[in-house]
Amino acid sequence: MTEPQLEQEIAFAREKAKRTLPLALLVLLGLIAMYLPLPKRFVAFLPLLVAIVLTVRLLRFLSARGGREKIWPALTLVIVGMLLSTLVMQVAFYDSWSAYESCRSGAQTRQAIADCDHLKNAGMVGLVVR
Repeated sequence: MTEPQLEQEIAFAREKAKRTLPLALLVLLGLIAMYLPLPKRFVAFLPLLVAIVLTVRLLRFLSARGGREKIWPALTLVIVGMLLSTLVMQVAFYDSWSAYESCRSGAQTRQAIADCDHLKNAGMVGLVVR
């Protein structure tokens, strides 16, 4: 590799790293926010939506490159899409899911946890199981 090509590859790698690091941190932040209790969990929408925007920008940046470099951003889009769809389902069935989580958090025994299952079956899971 000649000197100008090496410098171009180094500049490209630096730019790619500069675009990839915030994306990874936003996905991690969104994933951590998914473990918050239910009303606070919806904070995860913000970093996940920003991560989608940054992933699309990264894919546009990589459009001139080979296909192997586009695999990880595409996989990131799939993962973020799945996390967002989980949040959307929790918004759609907020009442039953919130009641189920509050019941489970107050349950001390296995019997009390088992008594909370009727609340879980009242939402989306109940539509699929029945």
